[in-house]
Amino acid sequence: MELILDWKSLGSLIATFVFIRTAILDFLPPEVYQALKRLFSMVFSSLQPKCSVIIEEYDNSFTNELYDSVQLYLSSSCSSAAQVFKLSKSKNSKNLTFTMDANQNLEEIFEGFKVNWAFHSVEKKSNNLRYSRPQENHYFELSFHRRDRTKVQSSYIPHVMEVAEIIRFKNREKKLYTNKSGDEEARLWSSVPFAHPSTFDTVAIDPVLKQEIKDDLIKFVNRKDYYSRVGRTWKRGYLLYGPPGTGKTSLIAAIANFLEFDIYDLELTAVTSNSQLRKLLISTSSKSVIVVEDVDCSLDLSHRNMNEINGEEKNEKRPYRGRGNNSFGSTVSLSGVLNFVDGLWSSCGSERLMIFTTNHKEKLDPALLRPGRMDKHINLTYCEITAFKTLAWNYLEIKKHELMEEVEQILPLVKMTPADIAEIFMSCEDDAEMGMNNVIEEMKRRLLQSSMGDEVSSVAEQGKEEIKRGEEENPVSEVHDDSASTDA
Repeated sequence: MELILDWKSLGSLIATFVFIRTAILDFLPPEVYQALKRLFSMVFSSLQPKCSVIIEEYDNSFTNELYDSVQLYLSSSCSSAAQVFKLSKSKNSKNLTFTMDANQNLEEIFEGFKVNWAFHSVEKKSNNLRYSRPQENHYFELSFHRRDRTKVQSSYIPHVMEVAEIIRFKNREKKLYTNKSGDEEARLWSSVPFAHPSTFDTVAIDPVLKQEIKDDLIKFVNRKDYYSRVGRTWKRGYLLYGPPGTGKTSLIAAIANFLEFDIYDLELTAVTSNSQLRKLLISTSSKSVIVVEDVDCSLDLSHRNMNEINGEEKNEKRPYRGRGNNSFGSTVSLSGVLNFVDGLWSSCGSERLMIFTTNHKEKLDPALLRPGRMDKHINLTYCEITAFKTLAWNYLEIKKHELMEEVEQILPLVKMTPADIAEIFMSCEDDAEMGMNNVIEEMKRRLLQSSMGDEVSSVAEQGKEEIKRGEEENPVSEVHDDSASTDA
């Protein structure tokens, strides 16, 4: 009987609540109703210690950048923390992407406070009859304690955006760009995927120099605030010089792979004017390597004092005649190149590395070589024993060999580039014994030619000295033809 009375009382209470709610909706003005709703919401929210932030996939029908950043940020945690997750791979991405499935939760501790991520997918109705498939609204929900609201806004959300940008940068496919010639209004750069396999582990240069370059690159990419504080553009210039075949191109590829940067290979002979050169510069992206190979062969950027000796005008802005096959009548000048490297327009972008290469450093104007334009000069010379051992491991997969001591004795006496040695190793079809024997034979052959050349030069010098002494001992008197002058 008591149970029946209780159920009757409960039914009456519900009926009364429904009646009051209906009366409020029907008779109260909308303004009063909204005020009461906000009041009750504030009361209930004050009793609840947690608050939430909703991050929807689309913001007013446009893509929400913050949603994409959260998705990338959580991708590294999904594979280890979530019970159910989705796996995908974008077209231009190198790595797989993990995303949370609907109604999954992840907890994270950041700077001493706890946040909770949840992913939701809600089916929404569509008035468009063309779509037979149901549409879904995706959103992330970030929950945290009310006392941590300021920390979430000032520290955690910026942290999520920064980490997501790093992940996005590392997942992208690196590109190799080259400039187009002809119509300046057309797209200035064309690109292909950059897949050069060279790394600092495989490049054959001195280990001390290799480590020095790596340390310099790491220091450069971590000094954004420093460059801003001292008022300098966040860029750095490298000059790679040395004989052909010493690994300048391989080092550039290793630098780009080490930094995960795109490469812009600038062909100066295809640039028609200083203004086009400037357009090419401002159309490059940040986090990139801008390369000008064999700059001394592309333009006449020789020492201006030498030009004066040859009777040329000392005018920095005069047009230089390109040395390549440039049919567009290039007017690119030394001034244009200097402004390209370190002018006002070079600040239109950040975190860029400019690399010039040359076989003859002495032919370049000192204005191009000064710090601020070419900050670091890297001399790549003939192969030494440490570089040889790197090549032997790369091509023959050997670290120790009985002939290595003989190589160490002969190699300093001959001038062989890493390209020369690599070509010998490649012709041996992975036969380590044949490769070592062939390279020693080539070294001995070059050493013999060098010694024979020295002997010939010595004999020639001796002959010149004997002729000179003979002329000093028996001087020949000059004969003047006076009759000729008289007849004249």
